[in-house]
Amino acid sequence: MPNHHSDTRRFGSATLVSALFLVLALPACVSVQKSGEPESAPPPPPTTGVMFQSSPDNAEVFVNGQFRGTTPVNLHLAAGTHKVELRLAGYRGWERDLVVVAGDDTRVAARLQPE
Repeated sequence: MPNHHSDTRRFGSATLVSALFLVLALPACVSVQKSGEPESAPPPPPTTGVMFQSSPDNAEVFVNGQFRGTTPVNLHLAAGTHKVELRLAGYRGWERDLVVVAGDDTRVAARLQPE
């Protein structure tokens, strides 16, 4: 007849070895960073100030289809080409492709025409 007592010890021993292996292996999976140095995110892309003005004031400013404020408003946009639209009730919409150059602050002035 098998000795259940010795089987239990063998199982218990194997479990203990597995648990020790997991405990010893875990630190290899953990990200390590130097003490005193905070983890930093990548820097945001450089932006350039763009001042939007309209005549009359209070036109809604949309950049690439997203509402960004009402004129006059100063926005920070990434370098590149952006589709800009100004809207004001009672006036025709104003649309342009705006090329933003990094480090070159820009002013956009739109004279809106009545409908």
